[in-house]
Amino acid sequence: MEHLKTQGIALPRLGLGTFRMQGDACRAAVESALGLGYRHIDTAEMYGNEEAIGAAIAASRVPRGDLHVTTKVWHENLAPEAIRRACDASLKKLRLNHVDLYLVHWPSRSMKLPWSRRSRRRSPATRSNIM
Repeated sequence: MEHLKTQGIALPRLGLGTFRMQGDACRAAVESALGLGYRHIDTAEMYGNEEAIGAAIAASRVPRGDLHVTTKVWHENLAPEAIRRACDASLKKLRLNHVDLYLVHWPSRSMKLPWSRRSRRRSPATRSNIM
């Protein structure tokens, strides 16, 4: 798989978006994509499919270091404790100890994010890295 490299980060050029995928159909699609060589999976807590994606990743036996997993926190969960709970819930559903990219779902200029530019880190999103 070819990667896009920017700012010290390598991201697979091809990824599978999972919006509107649910249950067994989602799991089958992710398993199939991973079998075909996809290594970037994109989901979100709002999609309601992180458990199916976690099951597919576990079943695939693709080494975790070969995957790039993106998920998103819903914009209503940005308070410090809420974002920690949301991250923990996503990690549990995905059966992972970290995600590679953790985005704010539907951000807007009026949002007051609970962290500053100075505190952002380039490490994978884990509960301890959120705040």
